[in-house]
Amino acid sequence: MLTYTPPKSNIKPVSAKRSWLLMLLVFVWLWPGVFHHDLWTPGEPYLYETIQQWQSRQWAIPSLFHTTNWDSSPLYVWLGVLSQHLLSPRWLDSYEAIRFLNAILMTLTFSCIGGSARQFLGRGNGRIAVLILLGCPGLLMPGHFINDSIVLCLGAAMCWYGFSLSTRRVMMASLMLGGGWVVLSLSGSLFWPLLFMLLAISLLLFPLWRYRRYYLVLIISMLWAWPLMLIWPVALHQSSAPLFHQWWQYHALYPFGGFNHFRVHFSLAYYVKNLIWFAFPAWPLAIWTATRTSLKSQPWGILAIIWLGLCLLMFAIMPAQGQNLLVILLPALAVIGAAQLNALRTGAVAFLNWFGIMTFGFLAIFLWLGFAAMNFGWPAKLAERATYFSPYYHYDVDYFPLIVAGVLTPLWLWAITRQHIRGRQAVTNWAAGVLLVWSLLLTLFLPWLDAAKSARPVVIQMQDSLSSQLTQDLQSGKECISIKADQFSTRIAWQEYSWIKLSPDNQHCQYRLVTHDVKAKVPDNWIEIWTGARPREKNNVIALWQRTPQPTEP
Repeated sequence: MLTYTPPKSNIKPVSAKRSWLLMLLVFVWLWPGVFHHDLWTPGEPYLYETIQQWQSRQWAIPSLFHTTNWDSSPLYVWLGVLSQHLLSPRWLDSYEAIRFLNAILMTLTFSCIGGSARQFLGRGNGRIAVLILLGCPGLLMPGHFINDSIVLCLGAAMCWYGFSLSTRRVMMASLMLGGGWVVLSLSGSLFWPLLFMLLAISLLLFPLWRYRRYYLVLIISMLWAWPLMLIWPVALHQSSAPLFHQWWQYHALYPFGGFNHFRVHFSLAYYVKNLIWFAFPAWPLAIWTATRTSLKSQPWGILAIIWLGLCLLMFAIMPAQGQNLLVILLPALAVIGAAQLNALRTGAVAFLNWFGIMTFGFLAIFLWLGFAAMNFGWPAKLAERATYFSPYYHYDVDYFPLIVAGVLTPLWLWAITRQHIRGRQAVTNWAAGVLLVWSLLLTLFLPWLDAAKSARPVVIQMQDSLSSQLTQDLQSGKECISIKADQFSTRIAWQEYSWIKLSPDNQHCQYRLVTHDVKAKVPDNWIEIWTGARPREKNNVIALWQRTPQPTEP
């Protein structure tokens, strides 16, 4: 009797004993940078204040000091408001409550990317894709700070998960693919969901994607997702028709502008240059997969070719330049990079492992020396540089972060001593190195960074400079300090860290808070009574002016 013996798969399942290591790595990755620091410039204050100023009666309009903030994601603003309502002030402060939202969104992103790699490539590859993603430095800031670009990464991950499920589970695939479109549309721009829809339709040009279930996935996704994608634009129109037309004309296709003002600019060099560090080691592993596999013979390979080709074209002509937009590429690069990781050549594995050990080892040593220098003055040269970059910092040693850093360092040393390193272990070591450096930076250096990146020291310095009489007059309302309404960053800083209530464009105030060039002259009818600036700010200073008394006519 003839019997059929299926070919042995070269994909080895993940041992159940090792799965907890991935979960532990992800758990530790999620939290450094979430707690115990102020709003860090430049991005956090604007988005945080937009969330703070959200109004239920105008829930569709993200506004900042009565000006529409088109740069913010409506979905992120709504979730930020919800997170604050649930967690602050009982469990977390208002800053931490919003950053906690990023941890939740990143967990969903990791789950979708791991699921898509598992469905496309087989059991065990989901873990590899997540490890590759953990090792990408570009995901650190969107994943840990108040930053709405994580919405783009989550939407892209959901779309990829939907594509991967289309051969097995039609309804779940439709839910994820359509949900990805909805999430991307709530980033405030229709460009990214339209680009993913173009990708979904383009797949029908290839026989590997022309099957009945995929047609059903597309139809069901469109039927349920398109009505939900219209909710925010319709609500915006009902709240304010002029604002809707402004969004449609200038912002609906961000980062290219709007339907009536579509702009292009050559930016390929900028994005390629930043992608090198932003998505390492995902992009070298994706290139390795492309050299080892005929991508056109695999459904996920065709999907990757079309998506990366579309993104390359879009980034080449994109007028807006922002590193965080590259997160839209990370799910695809992580899945592609996982496909042939176990087949990575010994020399490449050794180089990646050696490069990671040397890079992160030296960085860890430098961070420990920097911690000693900024707190204990040794080494002296390093202590001078620490004071130069963060002059407002004073000795501040919290023993709990110090214990965490002291535990993670020997754990990393133990992890890199494993023998017989293969591709998976090299990527794990790389991710562990990124986690070590990031954790040391956000534990040992957190007070130092907070003093450098927060506006609180400048605000406190200005308050301490006020005379006791002026302080009493400001508290009683006899005097006021005016400020230009469009100086948002200064208004946010004083609103968050000061008891002084600034009066926008109030011509009757005898005092004015201004931000001006260091070479600018004070007007004749004003005198400057205080100046300050954030560390390393060379061009602009914040100054307090007092109106000079006008001479009385005889």
